[in-house]
Amino acid sequence: MQSTHSVHIAFKPEAKVTALGLSASGDFAVWAEGDGKLFIAQESEGVLTPATSWQAPALIRAVVLREDQIFVLDDEIGLSCLGLGGELLWQMEIGAGGFSAQPLPNQLALVDGLGRLHLVGYDGSKIELSKQYQDILRTSTVGDYLILAQESGEVHALHNGHCVWSRPVRGQTGESITCLGSDDKNNLVLGREGYALVAGDEEVLEIEIWNIEQQLLLHRVDVKSRLLQSIPTEKGFLCGFDDGQVVEVLSDDSYGFEPRLSCGYPIQNLLLRNGCIVASAWFYLYGLDREGREWKIEHQGMPDLLVGTEDGSVCLFAGEDQNDWTDVEPVGLFSLTEEIFQIDSSELNLWFEKSEETNPLSAEEIYREDDEMNSFFSKEELDSMQSSQPADVAVEALHSALEGTFLPSQQVAEDGSLDIDTDELLSQLDDAMAKMALIPSDDLIGELNAEVGEIIVPRAVSGEDQHLKADEDGSAIVTLDGSQSYDPQGRIQTWSWIESSGKEIASSAKVRVRIARGSHTFELRICDRDGQWSSDSIHIMID
Repeated sequence: MQSTHSVHIAFKPEAKVTALGLSASGDFAVWAEGDGKLFIAQESEGVLTPATSWQAPALIRAVVLREDQIFVLDDEIGLSCLGLGGELLWQMEIGAGGFSAQPLPNQLALVDGLGRLHLVGYDGSKIELSKQYQDILRTSTVGDYLILAQESGEVHALHNGHCVWSRPVRGQTGESITCLGSDDKNNLVLGREGYALVAGDEEVLEIEIWNIEQQLLLHRVDVKSRLLQSIPTEKGFLCGFDDGQVVEVLSDDSYGFEPRLSCGYPIQNLLLRNGCIVASAWFYLYGLDREGREWKIEHQGMPDLLVGTEDGSVCLFAGEDQNDWTDVEPVGLFSLTEEIFQIDSSELNLWFEKSEETNPLSAEEIYREDDEMNSFFSKEELDSMQSSQPADVAVEALHSALEGTFLPSQQVAEDGSLDIDTDELLSQLDDAMAKMALIPSDDLIGELNAEVGEIIVPRAVSGEDQHLKADEDGSAIVTLDGSQSYDPQGRIQTWSWIESSGKEIASSAKVRVRIARGSHTFELRICDRDGQWSSDSIHIMID
C-alpha cells in the first residue's frame, strides 16, 4: 500500500504549460501555455475557476504574482504587467526577449535571452546598473540581496543594482555553480562542481555557505552528488541532490546532515509549507508530513512546476512527459492540510486517467421537440429535415411495403391467388426507398445490422511506430496507447500489452513504460465480451 494525498485536476491546458503561478492566499492562479496564452483563474466558492485569458506576443517564460498585478515575461517583447482581469497595464521591451525572472522586495531582476541582467521596478521604471552583467546562468535572492551566478563560475551579490560582494573563482580549469539558495539565517547556500584536472579523475562536488554581510565563508563540505535545489527551513536548509536524496542541513556549528526523503531521481523542485516537505522528481511528487510520514503522488508528466500557498492548503503542479504522441498533461491540485490516506500503488494514476462523467439524459430530454435552432435554417432545409425519418421507422416502412400492409385494394381471386395492384405496390416501394435515402448511411447500416444480429470482431490499434532518443542513463519513457482501438458494438472488455518475450506488461489501453536503448516490439491484444479478439503490433526504436 502507498500513502498519498487526494489529487484533482485543477485545469486542462490545450498546450504545454510553460509557467505557473499562485497567490500566497490561493485566491487566484495563472498558467501559461506553449502558444503564448495566459489564463487567469479566480477562487469562487472554494474552487479555482478560469475567469479570463490574455494573449502574449510570444512564448511565456515566467510569471510573477504581486498583490493585484501579474508580471509576464515572454521571449520576444519582454515584460508585460497585467491586472487580475487580464487588462494590460504596461509593457517594457527587453532586447533579446526575456528568459527568467526573479522577484525582489522593490523590483524584478530579469535575465534576457543573451544572459544579460535587467532591473525593473514594479511600476515599470528601469533601474540603472552600476555594472553590466552577462552570461548569467542562475539567479536567487538571499534577504534583500540579488545573487547572480555566471558561466565562468563567478558569483555576485547585488543590492539596489550595486555589487556588494563577489565570490572568488576556484579551480585552475574553471567550475560550475549548480545551485543558489539560502538558510534560515539569510546566508548564501551555494552548490559547486569543480572540473577534474586529469582525465579519469573524479569531479569535486561541494556545498559552500557564505555570510554575505561579513563576506565570510562559514562552511565548506564535500558531497557525493550535485546539489540541485536548496530552500531554508526553521533549523537550517533543505538540499535536493542529483541522486534523488533530500537532506536537511542544520545551521548550528555542527552542520549535520539529516536525511529526509529518498526519491531515486534528480530533484527538480523543493517546497516547504507548514512543516511539510514536497519534492518533485521524475513523474512523481514525494512528501514528508510533520509527523514524519512519507507519501507520494504520480503525475502524467514530469512536474517541473510546483507552487503552493503560504499555509499549503492549495498546491499546484504541472509538467509534460516529453512525448509528442500523447495528450497535454493536466495541472494537478492537492492540499497539504488534508489527511494522507492509503491506496494501492497501481491507483496513483487514477486522478488523471478518469474519464469525464456525463449526466445521462432522460427519455423526455432525448425525444423532446426542440425548435431553438430553427432560425439557423431555411424553409427548404427545415422541410427536408422534417421529412426525414428515423432509421427504424424507415426500415419498418420497407417491411410493411413488402408484406403488403399498404395495399388496401388487394383482393383474393376465385382461384385463391391474390389480386394485387402492381402499380400501387411499386408506388409504395418507391416511397419506402425514398424515406430510407434520407437516413445517414451509418444509421441505416447500424439498423440493418441490428436486424440481422451480426457480431463484429473488434479491431486493435497499437498506434504508429516510434523512434525516440535515450536519456543520459540509456533509456527512455515510452507511452503505449491503444485507445484508438474500436468495436462498432462497444463490446471491448479486456486489453493486454505483450512484450517480445511473451510476458504481459499491462492490462489497460494506455500505459507508460521505461525501456532501454535498442529495438523493441510490443503487441496489443483486445477481446470483447463475446470472445472475439484481435491484435496489433508496434515497433519502437530507442537510440
